[in-house]
Amino acid sequence: MRHVERYRMVRLETVGPKTARKSVQDVLLLLRDVPGQDRLERTLHEFMGQRGHGIDAQETSPPGYSDREFAAIMAAARSDVVAIRDRISAGERLLALSREDPELLETTERERARRLETMARTGRAQVDYSGLLVGEYPAAGYAQAGQLFVVDRDLAPLMVYAAGLSGRNPETIKELPAEHRVLEEKAVVVTLTKRRRGKANSCTTVHWSVAPDPARRLRATGSFYLLLHRMMERSRAFSGTSSLWSIWAGNGRGAAANASTAGHIGPFDAELARKLGLGSWAAGHHLVDDEGGPLQMRLTRMKKTVEVRTAKQTGGHLPSLRLTKTAQTSFAHYLRGDPFVAEWAAEVLTEAITEAEESARDIVLWPAGAVAPVDDQVRRRAETGDLVTLASSCLDIDHHPEHGGRCRESSLTCLRCPNALVLERHLPMLLALAEALRADLDKRDAAQWAARHGVIWQIITHGILPRFSPGATLR
Repeated sequence: MRHVERYRMVRLETVGPKTARKSVQDVLLLLRDVPGQDRLERTLHEFMGQRGHGIDAQETSPPGYSDREFAAIMAAARSDVVAIRDRISAGERLLALSREDPELLETTERERARRLETMARTGRAQVDYSGLLVGEYPAAGYAQAGQLFVVDRDLAPLMVYAAGLSGRNPETIKELPAEHRVLEEKAVVVTLTKRRRGKANSCTTVHWSVAPDPARRLRATGSFYLLLHRMMERSRAFSGTSSLWSIWAGNGRGAAANASTAGHIGPFDAELARKLGLGSWAAGHHLVDDEGGPLQMRLTRMKKTVEVRTAKQTGGHLPSLRLTKTAQTSFAHYLRGDPFVAEWAAEVLTEAITEAEESARDIVLWPAGAVAPVDDQVRRRAETGDLVTLASSCLDIDHHPEHGGRCRESSLTCLRCPNALVLERHLPMLLALAEALRADLDKRDAAQWAARHGVIWQIITHGILPRFSPGATLR
């Protein structure tokens, strides 16, 4: 038991309490399946058997974001991405100009360009600390390094935007490789790592589109990947990482810990669970949820949101989805139970039934005229169940009103026949039949369904059920 507790303490050094508890729960789930359970320590056995310490402790994952929340998140992230891009581009332009024609620069620009030149050569931030308080040193270091390099605080918006644009898991995004191929300036080919699929399926190759229009480059996944590659290229030369991600982290303790690489590191090389400060980032942009409270920012929710949005775009047809997982996994872990999917599905079902009813009305010829009286003896037989068919009773099964002789038609056609009699006892079957017809709508388009079931649906929903009161008595 003490080993489990020690493992939890080690995890707490790099992750939050919830993540550490989840890691312990994962270990306990594995221990439940190992052979030789009698060899486990008694206290550990008892701990594993307690409610909340094993599989029943796995929390239901939160839903994705609503359309409004997702739009607000992406807008905030996009504004930061643009600011980071413009900041580094400005530094690169000044550095290039100082190398080509330094005489065009003013005195202050020359001094700034000189610092950038040294920083580009050594990788170290060149900060003039004179006149600064000690507490202002970190901000000055980030400001100077940020002119040519991506810095720690840039990771939050870059990761959020990458998750929202690509729809990939946080782990996959963190392990994006720097190695890639560009196909005719139209697509980027990247090999992704898929840790959750096991060794046999641990890698997959994707083709991300590149937007030729500069105005749309932040909306194309391939273009954004190339932007990230370009912005962190200088840093990778110092960190030596093979990852796409490389940042300057030479402030404070990072200056000594990363002295050999001039403060540059692959932020996810040592551990994927690096803190990104997503909560602070969301609060800094005043992002709120649909209830007006502070927005809980999670990359996993971004992934789920993209999965839901893609499902909507394809009409919910899972085999047609641009899936990053199997259809079964996508449904089980991303779509099923999501409130936004449920709300959308209800709207789609209502629209489909309305469309089908409208198609059915076009082909229905509703019979007119008075209904013939029913003989009391026949009615009593019908009430006892002697004359029951599928969802009605037949007044004269031996004499078909059109063909003569004993009726041999399908029971589904009974409700269209003048010999049909519907009583209160038939109501459960009528409701069941209506539900079966509604379910069949999922398997066909509206026109097919209307041609097959439209008449019966109209008779049940518009001719029969409205005549029953809420107390299920025939009016």
